[in-house]
Amino acid sequence: MNHAIESQYPFKRSTSIQLRFNDLDSLGHVNNSIYFQFFDLAKTEYFAGIKVDAEIDWKRPALIVANVNCSFLSPTIFRERIEVLTQCTHLGNKSLTILQHLINSDTRELKCTCASIMVNIDPMTSQPAPIPQIWRDAITAFEGHELI
Repeated sequence: MNHAIESQYPFKRSTSIQLRFNDLDSLGHVNNSIYFQFFDLAKTEYFAGIKVDAEIDWKRPALIVANVNCSFLSPTIFRERIEVLTQCTHLGNKSLTILQHLINSDTRELKCTCASIMVNIDPMTSQPAPIPQIWRDAITAFEGHELI
């Protein structure tokens, strides 16, 4: 049974990942906990790569991960060339959903899928806060379609 989280639109951001020897378990596969480091790196690249006329401070208010769902579909082994594809699939009032696919760069085989719900937190109150319009506009423009 395939538990891959499907994407309705093409991914516009790709982040190459360099595998390290310490990413592996005793069977020579990437350890399941390491995938989350790959996904975090790709989320950082995704937000850093969104361009707008004004400088966006992605730390104020702060986006925090509230939920992560990950499906491991095929083992990743040492020396395999991999990348993480990232997109925003939902843009709510105070939260957004990031979909990521880890794939083999050569064969395009889907290795793992991850969906993260991120909540915008006001650092002064530590409470959920509306996503600033400048962020909303930048993400929507980058993705090239309306996000619901």
